[in-house]
Amino acid sequence: MKKFTFFKGFVSLFLVAIAATQLSAQTATITVPAAGTTTITAGGTVTFTATRSGNFPGTGNYFFDWSASPAAGVTFTPASENGNGLTSSTTVATFTQTGTYSITCSVHQSGTPVVTAAKTVIVNAAVPANLWATSSSGTQISAFSVSNGTYNSGPTNLFAATFPGTTTGGTSTAALGRNAQGGNANGFFYWLPNTTNNSGTVEVFAANATGTTVARVGSVDVNGGNNNNSLGFVRLGMGPDGTGWILAGDGSTLYLAKFASSGVNPVTITTVPVSLGSGSVATFQNGDICVSGNNTVFALANDGNGVTQIYTGSLSNPSVTLTKRLDLVDPSNAAFTGTVNGVAFDALGSLYITTGAGLYYINQSTVNGPAGTVQCSLVVAQTGLQDLASNVFPANTTLPVKLSAFAVTKQGGNAVLNWSTSTEINSDHFEIERSVDGINFSRAGIVAASGNSNTDKDYRYTDLIPAGVKAVYYRLKTVDIDARSSFSKIVVLYTGTAVVKGFTVYPNPFTDNVKIRISAEKENTATLRIVNASGQVEVSRGIMLQPGDNIVVLTSELSKLNNGLHFLEIITTDGSFREKLIKK
Repeated sequence: MKKFTFFKGFVSLFLVAIAATQLSAQTATITVPAAGTTTITAGGTVTFTATRSGNFPGTGNYFFDWSASPAAGVTFTPASENGNGLTSSTTVATFTQTGTYSITCSVHQSGTPVVTAAKTVIVNAAVPANLWATSSSGTQISAFSVSNGTYNSGPTNLFAATFPGTTTGGTSTAALGRNAQGGNANGFFYWLPNTTNNSGTVEVFAANATGTTVARVGSVDVNGGNNNNSLGFVRLGMGPDGTGWILAGDGSTLYLAKFASSGVNPVTITTVPVSLGSGSVATFQNGDICVSGNNTVFALANDGNGVTQIYTGSLSNPSVTLTKRLDLVDPSNAAFTGTVNGVAFDALGSLYITTGAGLYYINQSTVNGPAGTVQCSLVVAQTGLQDLASNVFPANTTLPVKLSAFAVTKQGGNAVLNWSTSTEINSDHFEIERSVDGINFSRAGIVAASGNSNTDKDYRYTDLIPAGVKAVYYRLKTVDIDARSSFSKIVVLYTGTAVVKGFTVYPNPFTDNVKIRISAEKENTATLRIVNASGQVEVSRGIMLQPGDNIVVLTSELSKLNNGLHFLEIITTDGSFREKLIKK
């Protein structure tokens, strides 16, 4: 009996070991088209596949049951599957409500279920289409939904681009535009055929918003009958008043034409003199144009060899001069490569472009005036995109005035302010604002701006120093022609033998430490403090200043500061001096 009991116990342990081995080998996982978190808009779908491996405990069919947390707002098709030896299950999840969802799949036979690791789906509110493109290599008119550089959906095909009654041929589009007549949702589409042997002739086709009516509405010979030169560059953009603008080039000459859009009815197209104020016509091999709310054309030019540039020009004059503004670079500031096909605005005045690789966003906060560059980054990868269009016409656009220098010096009883700009788009004037306490400013004078420029412009203003003050603070208010404005940094002029002659703060913005270099005229005590935007003191430290440069380092004191705007103050017997300080 003892031997039998021992043998039975041995067999039991052996079977448990086998079961444990089988159990440890069983797995179940979910895969989705992209790794990590998936972001979609309400009403969208995501396809999930769950797979299993190993031998699950139990017998009979394998069951795959899909679930979401929270459950409301998600439906699965199918919600469950089962079968003898089933190794995987694929479901389409439809998300009808906004929120953040965790998706899992429970897999089992007749034993304990194995639940997959959760996949996260973020569902945003649906955003109406606000960009349109020619997709499928220029054969489809399609819609995108984007928001401030964030992809929501698209391209969604609306209808095929056709060319009824064409005289130059063409099976795909070279350019796309959309007007706002009839509103954002009902504006008419306009496009040009992509033809190589056009001998300077450009045809225009139009369709209603749904593509149910398509017509050839006009044509023009932009190079005046010079049949020896065909156009390699032909692009279209619509203006805020419904005017269609056509920019074309043959490699050595640029041509411009316009027409007043009239739905799908015939139009008259006339040519407009155009020239380059800077840059090269040879760059206009690829690209596109779009028009802002103040009738400024933005032309995107690309030579196919790593040079991609933005030009601007006013369309309100009898002749148009295009001036190079910026070179496009990637997020690492290397030259932006690839073939550029389209450019369009969103309602915020930001620019989007299309290439053979997808849809890109031009980030206006990365404008580098001294280098003359602006960064663009991928929004969504997509092949087959050609031209791009929108029918919003923002007055406030990217590429604002870029100050490259701003300083003040003392000459007798006057403060002399000098500043330079490296880029100006639709600037109107500068307002010089003065303060004697660094907080309350009032206007001291006005200087007219250049308006549009991509070369360095120097400005100067002389201001009488108020009597009896030890320091005067100045800032510039830049005002555009649409009345939008922005402020420069604050500069300070010390009028006498002040204890503090000046100070600098770096880095600013900062993360965990700040260094302050204080230039002192003589030995003295001072108080260094940081206050928040409401005037509450957050950091206060007494310091002893020696003649010359003094370095003060702040580290642990800064940990309690919230991210955002603060003010650094240096208080002496002569008064207080203030500088903005930003924690990021």
